[in-house]
Amino acid sequence: MKKSIAILFVLSSLMGCEVLEQTPESSFTPENFYKNADDARAAVSAVYDPLNSADMYNQVMWILQDQATDDAEWGGGRSTANQAKNDLDKYTFTPATSTFQSIWSTTYRGINRANTVISRVPTIPMPDDLKNRYVAEAKFMRAFYYFTLVRLFGGVPLQLQETTSLNNLNVARAPAEEVYKQIVQDFTDAEAVLPVSYTAGDRGRATKGAAKAFLAKVYLTRQEWAKASAKAKEVMDLGAGYDLWANFADVFSIANENGKESMFEIQAIGGGFGEGSWMQGYMRPNFDRVNGVAGFGDDPATENLYRAYRSDDRRRNVTIRLYSATSTPAAPASVLFPGYVAKYLDPTATANGEGGNNFPILRYADLLLMYAESRNEQAPNDAEAYAAINRVRNRAGIPNLTPNLSQAQFRDSLLLERRLELAFEGHRWYDLARTKRLISAMRAQNPTIKVEERHYLFPIPQTERDANPQLTQNEGY
Repeated sequence: MKKSIAILFVLSSLMGCEVLEQTPESSFTPENFYKNADDARAAVSAVYDPLNSADMYNQVMWILQDQATDDAEWGGGRSTANQAKNDLDKYTFTPATSTFQSIWSTTYRGINRANTVISRVPTIPMPDDLKNRYVAEAKFMRAFYYFTLVRLFGGVPLQLQETTSLNNLNVARAPAEEVYKQIVQDFTDAEAVLPVSYTAGDRGRATKGAAKAFLAKVYLTRQEWAKASAKAKEVMDLGAGYDLWANFADVFSIANENGKESMFEIQAIGGGFGEGSWMQGYMRPNFDRVNGVAGFGDDPATENLYRAYRSDDRRRNVTIRLYSATSTPAAPASVLFPGYVAKYLDPTATANGEGGNNFPILRYADLLLMYAESRNEQAPNDAEAYAAINRVRNRAGIPNLTPNLSQAQFRDSLLLERRLELAFEGHRWYDLARTKRLISAMRAQNPTIKVEERHYLFPIPQTERDANPQLTQNEGY
């Protein structure tokens, strides 16, 4: 998808023979821009674009989802000059911590772009099937952005119309229940229209299977177990070709991007287009150079996570590379546990922001584990729940889960399996928050980090409250 977006804008700038016939970009307005199918396509592409920004999945979401959990921690001989990362890591953050403003403003930028597509594209003269698909993509993305916000912050302002003026911008927070209702509606509308798959040029866009899978995740988060398992089963029976790669490492091969295990992933293109991934740079340690470029060492893995894997679990060494003072490259002796994320490596990258690594937001293994969890919550010792979790375990080279576990024992095993399978893929904090295990997990990893009940939601950004007096703050902040 990113390739098609890049090519679209290049071609748009080259169209026409007479320069004087072109409308200057500074003169574009909603009234003179939304005229044809190419304009609609560009508008929809802009809805996806915030995903790959440094204020979302190209950095900020890792800080929230990894460094604020038991999977990653600064310290132990490491240091960082980034105060926001340290604050998230040690739970010393406040409403003024810049990370929250970054994710808030970026998601609302995506929401406003989605609202614009939903409002403007239906009036463009173009084939109805394409028009309907573009609107469905925008609804999918609006639901995705709101799902991100409501899980992080609770109730948030619910804006469903495009912003056309600077008047009346102060909107109060809607209750979380109302936000979730809109999320379900948007994903439901999207699944009814979106295609099962795309041709090569459009791969990476939202699909019917992705919409159904996100609905399953919404229901799982809401503990609507029957709806979650039913929607996950719809995906499994969709005939879309979803499956697990034979080897866990294959999931993260650049050659396999948008492959059979992918349900929705952020597209990245290296090579100087400004659309590359920073993962291979941010997560690689600063003593490990690729093509002469040092990494930053973000999301340093905890020993707690490393030891959670069995020694024969094939996922461990794919997920975490454990360096030493005697390895090549050598880790500084001061680093007590030199473990770093290994899932996102691009040996061809010539700069830290030029990786070709897509970021997997949702993949089939996640869906299988959601199905297993929701089946177990409805009845213990469920055969289909065991079959689903065992598919994931067996691919990792470990045996079937112990049979005849109690419902609580299966629940514990399932959460551990999610941790091991999906580490550093943007799920851990969500999982700990929705299962109310954030405090106990952080205490087990590092009891000096003081996590409290209020931390099950992050604070509303102070800059937003300064600008909008109608925004209330979450309890405890």
